[in-house]
Amino acid sequence: MKTITSEINQYWVHFQSGGSDKNKVYPRALVKCYHDDDFVVQVNFYPDGKVPENHYDKRNKLVYLRYPLSMYPNVIDLLRHEKPIYFSYNIDLKLGYVRTGKEPIGEGNEDSDY
Repeated sequence: MKTITSEINQYWVHFQSGGSDKNKVYPRALVKCYHDDDFVVQVNFYPDGKVPENHYDKRNKLVYLRYPLSMYPNVIDLLRHEKPIYFSYNIDLKLGYVRTGKEPIGEGNEDSDY
């Protein structure tokens, strides 16, 4: 089983509107993720209940992770507030994820001593 893994250290967000083909489900938001200058994964967000399966584009060596739109706040929060961030994708299983690195327990913005 081939697995693709990379750190993500840059991203940009795109909100999409429209789409005239009634037979297609278009992503409403997408996040392009980079490791330095390399475009490594695109995270697409679709209407809940209409999420296509994940995809690997062999020609461009690009992973497309697909989530329901309801997951957008969780993913964008992770990208905005955590580091390091990684993604992984198993080509055979079409299974992927975005994750943090190891973090100490109790780490937070407003830790206080009691």
